Amino acid sequence: MSKEDWEMNQWEVWFAKFPYEDDPTTLKDWPVIVLDVEKLEVLSVKVTSHDIRDKDEYDTTIFHWKEAGLDRPSVARVSKTMYLNPDSFHYKLCDLHIDNRNAILQ
Repeated sequence: MSKEDWEMNQWEVWFAKFPYEDDPTTLKDWPVIVLDVEKLEVLSVKVTSHDIRDKDEYDTTIFHWKEAGLDRPSVARVSKTMYLNPDSFHYKLCDLHIDNRNAILQ
């Protein structure tokens, strides 16, 4: 299946190229959560294995990280939401558990 045949949907976890906060020209492969899919861009949230930061009220623990296809406990950096080009995405890991969806929405 080619990238043109991929269908991305809200609340899926994908592995994608995501820019560094301090240098947006540098990309790193990260797990991301798809929030919204448009034809030319995908609204995504960065996922990290770092702890929740006290200074960021939007950091959200991913409770069911194994079910999300992640290899370690993880946090959704909801304040790090960004539109990505569909070409940035490598492959789907899984669908995000409903408990995690609700936590992000809160």
